[in-house]
Amino acid sequence: MNVPFFDPYEKDVRQSARLVSNRYNVGMPAEPKQRKTRNEHSSGGAVISFREGGVPYVALIATRGRTRWGLPKGAVSEGETSEQAALREVLEETGLEAEIVKPLDTIEYYFRAGDTLIRKRVDFYLMNYTGGTLTPQLSEVDDVEWVLLSDAIPRASFESERKLLEMASQEIELVRASLQTSTTTTSSSSS
Repeated sequence: MNVPFFDPYEKDVRQSARLVSNRYNVGMPAEPKQRKTRNEHSSGGAVISFREGGVPYVALIATRGRTRWGLPKGAVSEGETSEQAALREVLEETGLEAEIVKPLDTIEYYFRAGDTLIRKRVDFYLMNYTGGTLTPQLSEVDDVEWVLLSDAIPRASFESERKLLEMASQEIELVRASLQTSTTTTSSSSS
């Protein structure tokens, strides 16, 4: 019995496999399945409000029947900057107006949607509350609450967002004076 071999001088091994397959009537190896992949870009924010003597609170959203808590975020639309998307998503999902203080971090993760592998990148910003009333966008979130920042860290459902909240807590200490002045000015002008 003749055993098929691959010509070591062939540059294309698949071409060698075809020659062997045709010559010896052996089945070809299956073509590797092409995986569908898609990149997505979202933005969101940790909106901070100082209350009760300068204690920081953060706006958290709830999803999945109030079992998953996290920061508001959503897709960046075409022609929109990451910062614009973050402010828009915060307003849509929470009813809150805010200003961006500084970027916090970008997180990246992968998940599957059917047979498609999604690579998602989410830019998060530290934000200062400037107005509005907590109002959940019920088509996307179940609830929204002001949560004491120190309580929000363990309450966040995902490790990546717990780390973001820890970063926000550290950054707040560095910019506390300017944030509190801005919040006080906004509060007194809206009264």
